[in-house]
Amino acid sequence: MAHYRETVCMYYVAAGQCKKGREASHARYCQKCGKYAPRARVRHINEKKKKLDRIREKEMKQV
Repeated sequence: MAHYRETVCMYYVAAGQCKKGREASHARYCQKCGKYAPRARVRHINEKKKKLDRIREKEMKQV
């Protein structure tokens, strides 16, 4: 299974522009590039888990 990278690469400038001279398309080639380096180390929040936890808390309060 492919690794999904949500954070933009530090070498990505704009669609079709990469500082490393590659075909830059954040949704396609940049995701598979071996030179990928994230711009910032941001922890992505698991929204699905967060919503499910809220639902479970409400159910527990009702019981």
